Amino acid sequence: AIGLGQALMRVLSFSGMLAAEDQRLQLLHWERLVEDFFLSSATLKLTLWKDNQRLEAKVFEVGTPILPRFFLVTSQSGVKSMTLSLDGARERVVGPNHAIVQCVAAMWTYRYHNGYTVTLRGPFTAHVFVISGPPQNGAPAQSGPHGPFTLKINHIQFDSNMYEKHVALDVIGGSRLDINKTPQPRNAPTPSPTMNGTGVPQAPPPPPPPPPPGPQPPQGGPSDERWDEPRITYERASIPAEPVNAFGIPQATMRCLEVRAAHASLAEPDESGIISWRRALRR
Repeated sequence: AIGLGQALMRVLSFSGMLAAEDQRLQLLHWERLVEDFFLSSATLKLTLWKDNQRLEAKVFEVGTPILPRFFLVTSQSGVKSMTLSLDGARERVVGPNHAIVQCVAAMWTYRYHNGYTVTLRGPFTAHVFVISGPPQNGAPAQSGPHGPFTLKINHIQFDSNMYEKHVALDVIGGSRLDINKTPQPRNAPTPSPTMNGTGVPQAPPPPPPPPPPGPQPPQGGPSDERWDEPRITYERASIPAEPVNAFGIPQATMRCLEVRAAHASLAEPDESGIISWRRALRR
């Protein structure tokens, strides 16, 4: 029932639901999604490093009671879609009804309404189990020799080693100075003029002046590449404010996790949606 890519397809199906843009601001939508894809005892563990430097990190482990709220608060922070990219992922069977999906270079991408795209990169692990019985909320079921069954996630761990921020060109404010010009490389050849379709002979160019004394940068180095690249210039350019904090997620999402973690410290681990929280991991 498992081991031939079914667990990986289940995780990718979860990613597809995260990318859906409708009903993102409704708590009921996320409660149904968590119920469809996760076991009641499931957890989501996130590791976030500050400023892409491995000096300070925060580790959150979120249980199913908090997962819907986690996704809702993230969506309310301007996220219009999320996707998981698992290029090179592998599925490994560790039991009759248990498989592990692992990807060493996963990407969790957040797309924001203000034009930003933030991508968290790092290793990803998901534990998927085969559960007997019909699925809930109309989720697709599979048939086996012992009746219908479904695949559910019991644990996801994502360690964000770094994150990248990109902004769309169409949200850059300001006046583009070269809007009527086509950017060309600095060293692009100038086309020869023609007369009646026949090229006009041109005088040979004068020899270049001798280079000045002193060390010269090597040809083909980074400086040459920089000068050869076309540039687009804006006057008084402006871009939207960054929607994430130093850890790569919205500040409201971080605050939600921290508040729940503070409440969890006053309760038993099995009575709270957040199991643990560690801050300022320093070498």
